[in-house]
Amino acid sequence: MEISNTTGFLLQTILWMANHEYNNSLINVIHNQTLSADSNKTSGEFSLAEDVRCYGVYGCFPITPPWIDEKRPVAYHPQSPATVDVRYPVFTKPNTDHPKFIDINDPASVRHLGINPKGRIYFITHGYIESGDRPWIRQMVNALIENDPDRTASCVVIDWRKASNPPYTQTCANIRLIGAITAHVIYLLYEELNMKNLDKVHLLGHSLGSHLCGYAGYHLQKDFGLKLGRITGLDPAEPLFSDTDPLVRLDRSDAKFVDVIHSDGSEWVSKGGLGMYQPIGHVDFYPNGGYNQPGCSDPMNKFIRKHDDSFFWGFQEFFGCNHLRCHQFLTDSILHRCPFVGIGCESYAQFLRGECFECDRDGHYCVEFGLKAQESYSRLIENGVIKDPNAPLSVYMITGAEPPYCRSHFRITMSVSDEEESLIHGGEIGKMSFELHGEGGVRSGKMDFSKDPVYFEPGGNYSAIMAGSHVAKLLKVMLTWEYRTNPLNPLTWRLLVVPRVYVQRIRIQLMEQRTSVVVCPLNDAPVRADQENEFKSEYCRS
Repeated sequence: MEISNTTGFLLQTILWMANHEYNNSLINVIHNQTLSADSNKTSGEFSLAEDVRCYGVYGCFPITPPWIDEKRPVAYHPQSPATVDVRYPVFTKPNTDHPKFIDINDPASVRHLGINPKGRIYFITHGYIESGDRPWIRQMVNALIENDPDRTASCVVIDWRKASNPPYTQTCANIRLIGAITAHVIYLLYEELNMKNLDKVHLLGHSLGSHLCGYAGYHLQKDFGLKLGRITGLDPAEPLFSDTDPLVRLDRSDAKFVDVIHSDGSEWVSKGGLGMYQPIGHVDFYPNGGYNQPGCSDPMNKFIRKHDDSFFWGFQEFFGCNHLRCHQFLTDSILHRCPFVGIGCESYAQFLRGECFECDRDGHYCVEFGLKAQESYSRLIENGVIKDPNAPLSVYMITGAEPPYCRSHFRITMSVSDEEESLIHGGEIGKMSFELHGEGGVRSGKMDFSKDPVYFEPGGNYSAIMAGSHVAKLLKVMLTWEYRTNPLNPLTWRLLVVPRVYVQRIRIQLMEQRTSVVVCPLNDAPVRADQENEFKSEYCRS
């Protein structure tokens, strides 16, 4: 079952309204906000482009270009600091269940929150129609704290739930102010904790939260002359942000290192993708091409069952599955020790054809996914592998449909014999699948060579990129061939002969290990249909 994310986006809003008892429409809410003293007439109504809204130390927020243009035909001013009411709960190793809160009006109090100024400090934030207490945020917080190599990490959640409600255009305006407030909070920590720099401060934002992190990085540079160590954009929101001026969206100038995970990058207008496809960071990861994530077209009840306590959140995960997958990938990469690696390539199609499979050769760079991305990218620059650090780097990978999502990548090249027996028998059609077996009984899982049946001719070489569970040391390959007979095609009829393909050798290249292995059948035996056929290195002739 597949439902467009455009429909999902609308249903998110409708379900949010129902979940918050918005049964009498938004009219009364807008009216009440407009009359309230702190709303400052920014409850979602249009503002004049020449107006400038200022909020004290946080600065002024115009809606002149580039904040409004052909890509952003509607622009609002941010609501007031009192209305957005952003909160900053702090989680540390001894205190993950009952966080303390940053009080921006009491600077000295931050010294008693348990934040280690020498450790890594993560700021995590949600997106549209969400809140800081979502399970995915708690899971990410716990993963970061429990798996920190120095055991000194702190996590601060940027919870702006009161400003994330419909209409979407007003929320887009609100994150400008919240980004500025967050910059002041980070500067407060910098000052009160006597931090040397912000190199270990890492912001992670989902959807609109990605651009919020970009605004925080911008204001830290503009207002305080400080630059964040890193921002990770988790499927940055596309509507009103794609192809806009860098000032309007997250971009690589907002931190020393900006990496972006694209998981729902289908075109918004035609296919309803909620995330950007445009590369905007130092490294942009495109798992499974950046859209149509495996497992996201499963029946709806799978997602409803996962959220028995919340019909609303079950629906949101189903309709926004691709959009949410990005932070699931990241948390998974922290929890599991699988070599989560992607490779730079000109396009996903070229990646799937195996044209970019050689790491660090011909301009194709292997970059580790997740927390190690910055270190991996810096190492490529230091070693001179990346010649132009200013050029965007798009990285592709394949994942599984369920956790653990990490998969190892294999390029399998199958050579069909051109010797007499193979030539006499001729070509065959069908689907091949492979399973790699390693030491300790580890298996890759069955991997399809192609989506559709392939015609295998004598003398032909056939290659494909596949992904499976990590296999440390390859011992053998089991090949299964599903022969396809077409009653309407006499060429596929096998009345007097047994269908078989004379596969002479198989070369398996293991991208993460940067090695290759050649395996062959025992005594040049042909591959027979509908059974497992064993290939080993020791079966190959010298």
